[in-house]
Amino acid sequence: MSAMPLRAPQSRPVSNPSWRPRLRIVRAPAHARSRLPFQLQCVSILAGAMLGALALNTSMATTAYTIRERQVELAQLTQQEQVLAGQVEQLSSPTQLAAAASRLGMVPAEGLSYIRLEDGTITGPAADLVADAEG
Repeated sequence: MSAMPLRAPQSRPVSNPSWRPRLRIVRAPAHARSRLPFQLQCVSILAGAMLGALALNTSMATTAYTIRERQVELAQLTQQEQVLAGQVEQLSSPTQLAAAASRLGMVPAEGLSYIRLEDGTITGPAADLVADAEG
């Protein structure tokens, strides 16, 4: 057995001495894209989010101060309302009303008088007062 290859290598044709290997067009390698626009976009999104959070936090703090001021004002007005309600209650007692009426020159009524709307007549003790004033 001999160590011969199964196929013999092909030799180049000698008949054409100007033979050259076939040439093909090779494209230039694509330029690597710059990462700068992407990085700038990421930084701008991050900065926008931080500024938005800061603006929201500032607005919430301002609103909290306003609410606190309104609560203090409401407490003061509630206290003032209670004081005024106490004064009204005190002044509307029957003894205070009688004293105020006597200071104004009013006298207690002698009884109940009624006005009949059908004919416009007055019945009761006030009928005598009206009759005296007319006559």
